[in-house]
Amino acid sequence: MSHVWHLRVFAQAGILTGLVAMLGGCLSAPKGPTTEGAVPPTNGNVTIAHVAQRYIEETNFKRISEYFDNKDNHGDRVIERTDPKVRTGYYFIVDLAWHPGVIVPAGTKVVLDYVRGDNTTPRQANFVIEAATGTWPEIFLGLTGADWPRPDLEIVAYKITFESADGQVLAERHSFLWDMPVLKTDKAAAATTAPVAAPDAAAPTTPPAPAATAPDGGK
Repeated sequence: MSHVWHLRVFAQAGILTGLVAMLGGCLSAPKGPTTEGAVPPTNGNVTIAHVAQRYIEETNFKRISEYFDNKDNHGDRVIERTDPKVRTGYYFIVDLAWHPGVIVPAGTKVVLDYVRGDNTTPRQANFVIEAATGTWPEIFLGLTGADWPRPDLEIVAYKITFESADGQVLAERHSFLWDMPVLKTDKAAAATTAPVAAPDAAAPTTPPAPAATAPDGGK
């Protein structure tokens, strides 16, 4: 009888161990891109799911390891900045819809068109994703240094475009205000600006000469 009881205990323990291992595998987050069975991104499997925006100070990027090796540790995040030497600035935090097996290849270009609140002239920042990545990590696009000189500035409208190395559009997302008529006018004006010739200076006017008077014929 005791042998049967021990066999049941071992069997139950084995089942529980298998369930824990299976659940752990399902719940664990992917650690990084894998090339096994990977396919290149196309319009159908790279989608910008969400874009958040906020001003972030340099201290918020520091991790414990940096105090030991003095190196900027990105962790699982992809972080690109307009001025790589400056971490404080305004960030667009992009979440791609996760597609298993899809790799965003190294050299992918991200174009950020935006309008700041202090000037409605459209601006553009270009980023290059240096290392291949999957579609799960957050992608931080930072306007830093001269591109964001004050913390109180605001973004009025934006458009984010992911492009392959050969110029193919992989994904695009823009804010509601990006398509407003006033911004369309400003964008068209910025794209077609040309020097305007100064008006001709008015020709100087010469007063008419006085009429000649006939000599007096009387005595």
